[in-house]
Amino acid sequence: MLGRPSARGRFRLAVLGVAALPCLLAAPSARAQLISQYFPVDLPGYTAPDLADTVTMRQLLQHQAAGIHVGSFVVRPSAAFSAGYNTNTLATPNTQSAELDTNGGLRINSDWSRHALGVFASVSDRRFPEIPAANYTNWTTGAGGSLSLGHDALSAGYTHYGLHLNSMDLGNFGVSRPVPYMADDYRLTYTKLFGRFSLIPSAIYQDFSFGKATGGGIDTDYGSLSHHLETGMLTSRFELSTGNAAVLILRASAAQFVPTQGGTPNDYVDGAAFAGLDLNTDSVVRYRLLAGGETRHFTRSPAPSVTTPTFEIDTIWTPTLLDTVTVFFYRRIIDPTSPFARNQTVTDGRIQIDHELRRNIVLRGFTEGGMSVTGQTVAGTRSRTQTLFKFGASVNWTVNRYLTASLSFSHVNNYSHGGQAPDPLFNDRRSTFASNYVAIGLNFAE
Repeated sequence: MLGRPSARGRFRLAVLGVAALPCLLAAPSARAQLISQYFPVDLPGYTAPDLADTVTMRQLLQHQAAGIHVGSFVVRPSAAFSAGYNTNTLATPNTQSAELDTNGGLRINSDWSRHALGVFASVSDRRFPEIPAANYTNWTTGAGGSLSLGHDALSAGYTHYGLHLNSMDLGNFGVSRPVPYMADDYRLTYTKLFGRFSLIPSAIYQDFSFGKATGGGIDTDYGSLSHHLETGMLTSRFELSTGNAAVLILRASAAQFVPTQGGTPNDYVDGAAFAGLDLNTDSVVRYRLLAGGETRHFTRSPAPSVTTPTFEIDTIWTPTLLDTVTVFFYRRIIDPTSPFARNQTVTDGRIQIDHELRRNIVLRGFTEGGMSVTGQTVAGTRSRTQTLFKFGASVNWTVNRYLTASLSFSHVNNYSHGGQAPDPLFNDRRSTFASNYVAIGLNFAE
């Protein structure tokens, strides 16, 4: 029989148990773009080399729900419901409404000693009774596996997504109603070990298909954002000591966009390189630092190329047995998520503090700020800059090992300016919005 967990163990379990379900099922945070916002946490063969080794990802894997054992598989069902009020649902005036959020998910993973197999499915529904145009439902499903080949491993994964762009997300300027899109993601990864050194080549193919935003008697077609993306990546790791490694990542991508009448496709080739440290020893501070550069060149349009330094900082600090500080900060180039953008250079940072007030009550506060700079669509036009600021707090009560109740508040403030004139949505080339959201929720996880 397991002994009683330590105070630090209880705290991490409570905090990360509350965090894991929203990470999988809830609306995306400002730092997420396209399918990366619905990253399947423990689907074998699916974790990309440049994401699988972050300290936050490992913490989620270590402290996930125990699940139900069925033969040699572990089944983990989850569900969540929250009800609240949103003062601005569409980033436009007079769109306040009650909000009802319902989430459900199922993950099945093998419990084998060597090979691995897993499947998952999730659905996330948002209802706004006073603003039906803001309603949307996201869903995902996927499968993956890994094959142990002595000291090496071969893994593969496939995921299908039915998602929406949201007006409250960083980089989605010009989006006033949920924009539906479908995505298919295929990936293949091989891990080759040479003692303390490993090489991890991977290949990823993604297909994005965007639809029309509807509501208010107006249909807006976002088909120009539809594209295929091929990515090749090589990750090398050198183990400095147990749990600590030096990391080098090389990545090359090519995108082909669907031609539209009267428009120029956003086709591009992209290259990036990153180097850093991944330190995850059982110490007060665990972190991952990556720094490098990325360059993107457009092959079918006169849009200027963009080259920028890129980085990621991912840190967990436990200054006391009852407190955890999580810091995430990054800069990268993202695919266009607005019909008025060729590319966007995004810088975003988040600080989150968790405190165990009681054995089963955890307080959380966070603040997040980000900036998206959209490159020129043609030479001589102005770029568009968007800044977004968030903060919030919550009280999470672990009723029992299966059920958690929460009370939360969050605030979002956005300002964007610039861009070419005339702009069909922003004639004065400026737009602002603010939103407040308060909710009571229940989370269930087995």
